[in-house]
Amino acid sequence: MEKRYFTLTVQSGNPIPQVTGWYGKLDVRKVNRKDYRSLPEHLILEMKSGMDVIYPDILTDPVLMVSEGAMEVIRMYDRRMPFFYLVLFDAGKEVCVSYYCPILAEGEEAENAVLYRVKVRERYEIRICEELAESLLDRGAVGLELRECGETEPDVTVTGAAGRPARNNRY
Repeated sequence: MEKRYFTLTVQSGNPIPQVTGWYGKLDVRKVNRKDYRSLPEHLILEMKSGMDVIYPDILTDPVLMVSEGAMEVIRMYDRRMPFFYLVLFDAGKEVCVSYYCPILAEGEEAENAVLYRVKVRERYEIRICEELAESLLDRGAVGLELRECGETEPDVTVTGAAGRPARNNRY
């Protein structure tokens, strides 16, 4: 049976932290299976957060970042997935939050992967298999949108506040 995949994005409309000042600290070209070992094991990046900021279980800019809970779920499906640790901090608010950056498979390595990235036009899209997506949703993951590959509207949206999936009839 062939796996069903979705495009994974951050839910639009939520006030999420914005990573700033990462140029020169994080070389996004090295966030791949071939070059990631040259990246620091731990990285501290600045962020701007608004008044009602929501810290979702995934962020995608400048790279895919997942919460510790999401990382644990991903590891249940792929024990060999490499990660590196990121701390986002807002100096003005004296707030910091931890995320993990999974090193995603690409190209031929992506075959049968539970989470991978693919280049579409001039940017990358993150693809997630249905089983992993369902596990994340079942465990209350917030702030993510899933869109069946090739579609333009999200199939599943997890709201930042309630954390419950709002499914339409296509899923």
